[in-house]
Amino acid sequence: MNIKIDIREIIPLEDFELGWRFDKTHSDISASERELIQALSEDESKRLNKIIDFFENENYLKDKYSETDWMSANSENQEKVERFRNQLELILKPWNEDILISWQRKTVLKTTKEIFLKYWTDFLYAGSDDVTITSEKTNWILFYKHFEVANVWTLK
Repeated sequence: MNIKIDIREIIPLEDFELGWRFDKTHSDISASERELIQALSEDESKRLNKIIDFFENENYLKDKYSETDWMSANSENQEKVERFRNQLELILKPWNEDILISWQRKTVLKTTKEIFLKYWTDFLYAGSDDVTITSEKTNWILFYKHFEVANVWTLK
């Protein structure tokens, strides 16, 4: 399944509820990289979450996907940040497709796998975020929990 966004529903990052995470005071993301982060309107986010909800159903996933063990997604120091990044890069290496990141029903954005991997600590905040990340072609789904663990389901 390929998840398509309505490009007419892309909004300025400054208007996005979590857009502050990617401004110069909170992130090292360059202006050109920031352009690759596409915030979606509340209506489009809600529409996409109807699809994403389907992939949050473990009964569906068990039939078509393989699950990794839960891994530490700790960001307390650079070594741990790199460890998680390296684990994800290895797991996601076979796929080169954009991703959809969903925090809540009304907050979804689209970006590249590379931007997410490089700046994952800007997308996933410990203590507050429970996030579902889905590849556009639904080849993999990543679940991040606020207590700093994540797992990935990959298409069999």
